[in-house]
Amino acid sequence: MEHLLPYSTFILAIALGWWLGRRSRGEEILSSSESPVYYQGLSVLLGDQPGTELDHVIESIPVGEDTLDTYLSLARLMRGKGDFEAATRIHQHLLAWSGLPEKSRQKAHLELVKDYIAAGLHDRAEAMLRDMISDNSNAEALALLQQIYQAEKDWEKAAAVARKRLKALSGRDSAEEVGQISRALSHYYCAMAEDAIRQGAATAVDDWLHKAVELDAENLRAVMLVARRYLADQPDYSLNMLVSLAKAQPAFTMEILPLLGEVFDALPESIDHIAILKDLAEHTQSSTAEIALAEKLAVRDAEAAKVVLREAISRRSTLRLLVAALKLESTQPSLQPLVDALATLRDERPTYHCRHCGFSGRKLHWLCPSCEQWGTIAPIRSTQGD
Repeated sequence: MEHLLPYSTFILAIALGWWLGRRSRGEEILSSSESPVYYQGLSVLLGDQPGTELDHVIESIPVGEDTLDTYLSLARLMRGKGDFEAATRIHQHLLAWSGLPEKSRQKAHLELVKDYIAAGLHDRAEAMLRDMISDNSNAEALALLQQIYQAEKDWEKAAAVARKRLKALSGRDSAEEVGQISRALSHYYCAMAEDAIRQGAATAVDDWLHKAVELDAENLRAVMLVARRYLADQPDYSLNMLVSLAKAQPAFTMEILPLLGEVFDALPESIDHIAILKDLAEHTQSSTAEIALAEKLAVRDAEAAKVVLREAISRRSTLRLLVAALKLESTQPSLQPLVDALATLRDERPTYHCRHCGFSGRKLHWLCPSCEQWGTIAPIRSTQGD
């Protein structure tokens, strides 16, 4: 019932618009015999079981160019409310009208595809889209087909469609769209590389990673996969890659440091880990880098580690730094509850956010769960983040 007011307002606006449209052309308004059916249909539609009496509404509003937008709006509303069956019936009702103009027919087809996708009927949606795509000129159909393959994690098919879309956009003034598709395609290649790693297909791994980096050199996922690829045989190469990556994308230092720790373990003992971490902490202004440096120092010089954290806090106080400093400084058991409380507060705060839609959480997603954009999730840089 909480949705009744906005829903009823929307329906009444549709009815009034249609009524005025007919009246302005001097057409006869609904007769007394038709009117009860029409309003009964609206009444049921506004009730608890809108799908059961949708026929009342369909029968009372004739299909025509002047009612097309009314039907499409109603179907979108139904889909938004989760009534995919009702939305599907409305679109199928539109498509059954032989007088529907071709452009409007294509629009209704695409909306029906969206109904199927929302309902999880990917096979039906894919079949319809394939019928609509003949010369790769239907941009929206291609985008929806890519969306289906992406949802099914069929990376090769998703990549093939993405390449078609890029080819269709070649030479056009569409830098933003090209960028989005390119980022998605780069991540598809990363996903295929990860599949190849699990299968032990070394040559395929290298091919996919080369394509991923070539397409998007700023793809953190791709560069880290390459660094891990060289970890065993060329750890010095992996080291240079990761240090350069952290300096180029300092916001992701907290993601890079765990892999950097593995690289340190693979390098000769003569490599000065502390000097590398000092350099990173200075360039990235990352709390995680400062803490990693302090932990390395604490092994042989606890006082030097304390100095690092004190100086870091004086420059930029974050919850992470405070917890790390208290753990190192505190020798009084009575302070442990305070340290634990701050650590709990730190762990409850969102660690990442989407730069596109604002979604926040505690896990790095390559694909934002909210807006479904690739590569838009980043660590939060604030007093409560890194």
